[in-house]
Amino acid sequence: MGMKIVELPLDSLDLRYTGLRARRPVLEKRLMASLGEAGQQSPVIVVPADEAGRYVVIDGHKRVRALIKLRADVVRAAVWEMPAAEALVTAYQLASGAGWNAVEEGWLVWELVRGAGLSESAAGRRLDRSKAWVCGRLGLVEDLPEAVLEGVRLGKIGAYTATRYLAPFARANAADCESLAEKMMAEGFRSREVEALCRYYNSASREGRRRMLEDPARFLKVLEAAKLGNAGNLGPAAARCLKNLELIGNVSLGMARSLPAAAGYDAGEGTRERLRMAWVRARERWRLLEKTAAAVFEVRAESAAIGINAENSKEVIDHAGQNNANRDFSSGGEGAQPAGDCAGA
Repeated sequence: MGMKIVELPLDSLDLRYTGLRARRPVLEKRLMASLGEAGQQSPVIVVPADEAGRYVVIDGHKRVRALIKLRADVVRAAVWEMPAAEALVTAYQLASGAGWNAVEEGWLVWELVRGAGLSESAAGRRLDRSKAWVCGRLGLVEDLPEAVLEGVRLGKIGAYTATRYLAPFARANAADCESLAEKMMAEGFRSREVEALCRYYNSASREGRRRMLEDPARFLKVLEAAKLGNAGNLGPAAARCLKNLELIGNVSLGMARSLPAAAGYDAGEGTRERLRMAWVRARERWRLLEKTAAAVFEVRAESAAIGINAENSKEVIDHAGQNNANRDFSSGGEGAQPAGDCAGA
């Protein structure tokens, strides 16, 4: 593969493949700040276009957008001497697919199969994937309504939300899915809210579905009010614990989706190390919570089985939980703090 590093005028770039990658507004804002402070550190990847003096961007669209916003005149680029389709495959292989979500992979497969004319089998061989994987990714982007795909492309709908909840929805009723996607982009619904909407849709009557799609934000408020009402018989401490446990679960799910991108191949070593140390501290605290919860719930179950009264059971639970806290934090890792109640989670 022939390659050379050059400086190119920004207006010589052909951005035809910019739609193959989703925008990530938060990451792009950080990238723009970094470029403004330290300048461009790594080149974008381009191939020569058919028109003389023009170059097709293969990888690095976020950097190009940031440089345009910063009113730069030139961009450092690695020029690969190969056809564009081959360059797309090579860039994906070099990254081992890291940083690509399922919808982006679907767009790449679509470009290779529908655009470049490769068969599904040939595309699979080039990407080191099975034909079934290629067909699955291709079916995903061809089944999803355009409103959903545009939402993912703009960073307003998460790829996980699109694949996990909206793809099945679209197969059942594409028009209603598109209607919901438009409302999602306007309201900025979170993944768990979309899950609640899709779950309700599956079990609702035709009229119920119509009313939900008409004003999904209002439906979610009613649903939240009902949940709070159901929790009304809990004491203040139990209600706080319930709310915080749900919050921990949702944050953990969100991190599982966002961490690969934040600590991906294009993240700096400093960024990766800071994220790694934060994970170590979070893991220590999670283990403390896990041990305390095990003591609470397992002792409670054992007490019920052998007939220990409530007062004695409470003493055993308090003792077990405190022992866990004292042991972990006396020998604990970096950043350990004294244990508090659930209100501080």
